[in-house]
Amino acid sequence: MFKKLIIALIAMVCIMTSSVLALTSSSYLIANTAINLIDFDEAYSQFKKSDEKLSESDLNYKLLAFVNLGLLFDAKEVAGDILKINNLNQEALIVHLTYAKKNNILYVFDEYRKRTNMSEMTLLNYIFFNEGGKIRKNEMIARSIFEVVQTTLADEKGQENYKILLFYLSIANLLDPYFNEGYFYSAQIYQILKNYNKAEYFYQKIQINHYLYVNSQKNIAINKSKLGFFDQGEEQLLNLIKDYSNDVKLLFALADLYRIEKKYQEAINYYTKIINSKNNLLSELWRVFYLRGICYERLFQWNLAEKDLLYSLKIEPNSPQVLNYLAYGWLERDENLNKAMIMLQKAYKANPKSYYILDSLAWAYYKKNQLEKAAQLMEEVIVLAPGEAISLDHLGDIYFAMKRKREAKYFWQQALDLAEPEDMIADTLKKKLEQYNAG
Repeated sequence: MFKKLIIALIAMVCIMTSSVLALTSSSYLIANTAINLIDFDEAYSQFKKSDEKLSESDLNYKLLAFVNLGLLFDAKEVAGDILKINNLNQEALIVHLTYAKKNNILYVFDEYRKRTNMSEMTLLNYIFFNEGGKIRKNEMIARSIFEVVQTTLADEKGQENYKILLFYLSIANLLDPYFNEGYFYSAQIYQILKNYNKAEYFYQKIQINHYLYVNSQKNIAINKSKLGFFDQGEEQLLNLIKDYSNDVKLLFALADLYRIEKKYQEAINYYTKIINSKNNLLSELWRVFYLRGICYERLFQWNLAEKDLLYSLKIEPNSPQVLNYLAYGWLERDENLNKAMIMLQKAYKANPKSYYILDSLAWAYYKKNQLEKAAQLMEEVIVLAPGEAISLDHLGDIYFAMKRKREAKYFWQQALDLAEPEDMIADTLKKKLEQYNAG
């Protein structure tokens, strides 16, 4: 019953996003863009510049900005203007009731009951009232909001409604400033949006004695590296490991940090510590071997890489990424071609949207001299990822084997133009083009 109610509420949360929110005046174009980019500070500064009369859709944007900046009194004033236009505006009512609850103005709830058909206000009823119709305490209201947000985030359609979800999370934290989960989820959304500074702002609000504190500090460290401050991120993770030596997830985070920075030997050292740890992450152990195998392969230690990848598959036989990585490694070395083909077909069936796996499968057909099939699949890869240099190189090789030499030259040249140093194909491409031109 509860799950059905939450699903119904998800649809209601998303209503605001689908409504017309486009600002009507050209003076609000910047604010419009800022809201869509989830830059509420910029939107607020733009709204302050004008005192023009706003439409309901304009005011909805203004409400979003004010709430997400924690300006509850200002948001209450905007909500009042919205309710004069539409007394059933859901988000305006939420702000109106939140301000009343925060300031213990309880007659507002009586007015709400009188002027609205409560049977139509399912979301508000769920948030503010218990089953007996009694007003919930602030902390319980915050948790009711959080349940809706949490379920919406788990729903694929909810992924496009971040600015609305941030609105609700902000309301939750306005009602309960010590509600750490609200801050954490806000930080997670900003992290997904790659606004790492804003994510850190919310992560830092997590109390040190809360179970989410270590995870928050870990994420801050990882995000510092993404912002180009690797040394700061590394130092923070090392300090966390000293303070929380039993938290294997911190070792995992540091190993991943080194791997992403191409510090492969350092990454191997920490992946090995996880494997040797008595508290290792049993559910993630296959992934530890897989990632350590990648590091060995990047250091040209294929025997060790192959051993780790095989062990990873022993733990998790159906992992598409491990099947793909091991099979492609065999293809590049002209080993176990039949086995590699079977593995790649299995990986592709499990994850048909991955152009990496499709590229490997096409390359397996090439290695088996089934050139028509190889070309067909690799052409699909190019459509999915037109800028992937290695795939362009592969397609060139397939065309060359099919005697389509001019097309092969074209794709080799495209691959050379797009190749990154880590692709390690530039020298080989130059040789192919030189031989073609010489011929």
